[in-house]
Amino acid sequence: MEPVDSTRHGNAAGAGDSSSTVRHAYVHVPFCPQICPFCPFHVVRRTAGVVPSYLARLDAEACEAADRFDVDLDTTYLGGGTPSSLRTDELATLLESLRRRFGGLGAEVTLEIHPGTAGAPRLVQWRDLGITRFSIGVESTDDAVLARLGRSHDASTALAVVAAAIDLGVEVSVDLITAIEGQDVAAELERVAGLGVDHVSAYTLTIEEGTPFARDGVQVDPDVEAFAFDRAGHTLGDAGLARYEVSNHARPGHECRHNLGYWRSDWWLGLGPSAAAHLPPSQHGPVVAVRTVNDRLGGWLGGAEPHHEALDGPAFVADALIAGLRLVNGVDLAAIEARTAVDVQGECRAAIERLTSDGLVHLEGTTLRASAAGLGVLDRVTAALLDHP
Repeated sequence: MEPVDSTRHGNAAGAGDSSSTVRHAYVHVPFCPQICPFCPFHVVRRTAGVVPSYLARLDAEACEAADRFDVDLDTTYLGGGTPSSLRTDELATLLESLRRRFGGLGAEVTLEIHPGTAGAPRLVQWRDLGITRFSIGVESTDDAVLARLGRSHDASTALAVVAAAIDLGVEVSVDLITAIEGQDVAAELERVAGLGVDHVSAYTLTIEEGTPFARDGVQVDPDVEAFAFDRAGHTLGDAGLARYEVSNHARPGHECRHNLGYWRSDWWLGLGPSAAAHLPPSQHGPVVAVRTVNDRLGGWLGGAEPHHEALDGPAFVADALIAGLRLVNGVDLAAIEARTAVDVQGECRAAIERLTSDGLVHLEGTTLRASAAGLGVLDRVTAALLDHP
């Protein structure tokens, strides 16, 4: 890809923030009471003494980040693992550390919650600690499906946690996994649509290499996957939860601001073992972004340096297109050009014309959007754009 005039600017959806301020922090809490057979993330069981060591190392890492970057957080996201398995005093210590290092947590503070770790008293404690958004791993409303997924909670427990969270007045999101063998996905979507939550993440079951499901030969039927994707859009949309990203649906104004930062190629910190970060470069030049991935728990506790990958303009463009086209509002090609000095519109023109002719994308001004059909075959769309001409 060739450079263009880097003075051009754009502000449409998917453009991201071209300043060097880091607005988002992801914190990986790796501890899990159980390891689900579909989970590809770095997770470990809690052992004696490990959490105090984790909290001390996390504080040191946050201090290092505050010294190196201009951090002004809009969002903080605690994921895992099972961050809700931390004791309340441990979670309070973690949050206070981040507040002290960064001057605040931002307006949106999300805690991922396993229903088996949550009851009404704990929900109140989490809210009082400053958590503003609960992301509850319901996964299924059918006990037989939950058993197939290896989950330790049942549907009634999960739904009770959701109802109690809604009563507290915090933002509530639920996760639902679809395209599972034997699942009545239409019925599950109807139940979730009727819960009264602000946000639903409806993810297709993905079989990741190295997971127990992969070793057992579990497969996902592509026809069932396509049906689930289409039904999710209609059922959740009819309930006021509009699709705004491939797998995510929300009431207007309740989109996950943290995840929007990912899809818009904003800067974010990755704190904790195996956490990934997307960071501004330390100086001007061909490197336009730096991606880092932390070591796993043992190495991270020992202070191991994260793996660094410098992204030049073309590499940043590829990431920005892959992430930004997941959004229904699409991605601003001119804004990517302004950040990278790469002629995205010129180099992708022929591919865009072919995809438009196939009904898979729309180009409005400089904003490229996947159509409804294109969202369903997004891998094909992004491959065509990245494999131009």
